[in-house]
Amino acid sequence: MSVFVELPERLYQQDAFAAFEPVAEFSLGTARAMAWMSQLAYEGDQNKIERLCSLWGLRRPRAIVSPAGRRSRFVRTRGLVAEGHGATIFAFAGTDPLVPANWLTDLDFKLAPGAIAASEATPGNFHRGFQRGVDAVWEHTVEALRGRREQPVLMTGHSLGAALAAVAADRAFCDERVGVRSRAVYCFGMPRTGDENFALRYNDTLGASTYRLVHGDDIVATVPPSRLGFRHVGKLICCPRAGKFDAEVPADFCDNPPFVGSLVAGLRQGLRDFFKMQPQPTFRDDPLGRMSGLLAPPIADHLPDRYWSALAGEDQ
Repeated sequence: MSVFVELPERLYQQDAFAAFEPVAEFSLGTARAMAWMSQLAYEGDQNKIERLCSLWGLRRPRAIVSPAGRRSRFVRTRGLVAEGHGATIFAFAGTDPLVPANWLTDLDFKLAPGAIAASEATPGNFHRGFQRGVDAVWEHTVEALRGRREQPVLMTGHSLGAALAAVAADRAFCDERVGVRSRAVYCFGMPRTGDENFALRYNDTLGASTYRLVHGDDIVATVPPSRLGFRHVGKLICCPRAGKFDAEVPADFCDNPPFVGSLVAGLRQGLRDFFKMQPQPTFRDDPLGRMSGLLAPPIADHLPDRYWSALAGEDQ
């Protein structure tokens, strides 16, 4: 991974797992821990990962990485699995802007059947790029699922990683080799992952404990557009730009946020901020974090630091 997605070690919060609970119900403490795990999934230094996991009371951190070879030019999936606090946690990395294979995964948005053969029990089509991203690490994921202790599984990710987490949770439930129902799935800035049939089936099985967090006018959460046949999964939990998420979870599923409406609102805000010479809020004191204030709101709102800051306690 590159400097654009990795985070200086000193900026990781020591108490990220202080209020973590391996429960199906939405928990702000669990959401905060999962936001930090989603950030950690971007790291490429195994020693750094091990130090931070030890700090958080997590054991046996292992990388989940697509194998090298000719196909790796087109699919590059990275994640990690760790155990602790009564759970096994899978976290998938999102898009690294310096890895072309990640962009190819994002842009391969043709709807296609899943790897687990479609049937009356498993209808629906997936975003082909996300499906192939999970394909690339599925055997490693199955091995980790089989080797875990008898404890609940939580899956998480940011951006592309959030979509991979949802697809992996669905496949873990449908694949007869493992048949694992994730206790909860926390998705930060997740794009749409499949069509309406997939969303209906997913929500019937995993949707009630899949939490789709969206900060501000995050543009990634609006794509691919619904008009192309895509639909969101899980329960939507929003917060305003530079605000805080709260614990209220809607009773119903929805497909918000809309692509055009969110894009227009974000660009209007960007123009207002530009003429006022007012940069976007920043939450990191390193050079890269300060530079992020120059980004347009729909892009700045998507950054990982916006999410873990929106879940931080009042004293942080």
